[in-house]
Amino acid sequence: MTLSEHAATPRDLVQSVLIGQTPSRLLCGELVIDPDLVREIIGLDANASIPLAAEQALLERWGHDLVVVSFSHGWGAPQQPDFDDAFFRLDYWRQESDLFVFALIDGPFSALAKAWSWQDAIMRISQDDPEIPVVMADTIVDLSELLVAVKKAGAEGVIIGDDIAYRRGPYIRPDHLRQHYFPYLTLLTLAAQDLELPVIFHSDGNLWPIWDDLLNTGINGVQCLDSYSAMSLALARERSNPEFCLWGNLDIGWLSQPRDKPSMRSHLHDLLDPLVGTPTIFGTSGGLAPGIPLDHLDALYDIVRSFSWRTARRTEISALGL
Repeated sequence: MTLSEHAATPRDLVQSVLIGQTPSRLLCGELVIDPDLVREIIGLDANASIPLAAEQALLERWGHDLVVVSFSHGWGAPQQPDFDDAFFRLDYWRQESDLFVFALIDGPFSALAKAWSWQDAIMRISQDDPEIPVVMADTIVDLSELLVAVKKAGAEGVIIGDDIAYRRGPYIRPDHLRQHYFPYLTLLTLAAQDLELPVIFHSDGNLWPIWDDLLNTGINGVQCLDSYSAMSLALARERSNPEFCLWGNLDIGWLSQPRDKPSMRSHLHDLLDPLVGTPTIFGTSGGLAPGIPLDHLDALYDIVRSFSWRTARRTEISALGL
């Protein structure tokens, strides 16, 4: 199904992708845009406050369709977001832009890792610790209350951030995850969707051993698809239902290297052509980091804006043997 872009805002288009429709252009957005990159681009000193209007100007310059407000930097981060500031940002983006607004929150594993430490969380899940159901139940209650709050503040979708895998696969055996993790991720997903908040799941690493388990939780899509961990957009599309949203996969290391526009265009076609006509959001795997030249980013998003995203175009090209 294809949604016409006439009179549709970026907010409308992202919403349509999250329910399995396909707009006539390729949507784009980033999980994270590092504040230090923004400071580099607009010429601010380190640690200087960044006006939200300046962030908004960058997103408009690049044609982004969404913005992510973080309520967690992950279990290993030395500092976590200030919730008051995050709620303010949700309200700002909802009121002052036409972008789709995501709230990024912890998933069940990240909450356990913060409570017990990462190593203890892995060990306890792997050893079937009898405390897990109690702690997980409390975690889901707390996260469900946060969902209500972010919805009220202006969030239109949620990203559940849970780094449960590395390059070779999940940190925890899939059978243990099926018993002690996925039931709670399913509950959290249902809690969000009951509030009419579509759910995107984010994790680094190789998710293939648990791909079907992720799909069975009812999430609307996956963000990251780490190319260094054997994840690819083409294979993810092949292994998912046609209405499932895929977001990410561009390697930030590749983007940071010297590139001309033709080589960028060729690489993006290699990544994206197998997905034309399907629910897709273009972006890097984990966000934009400091040090990426502004001209690279301008060229990248200019190419993205030029992509046709109609199934008919792919059919016509195939018929010509091109």
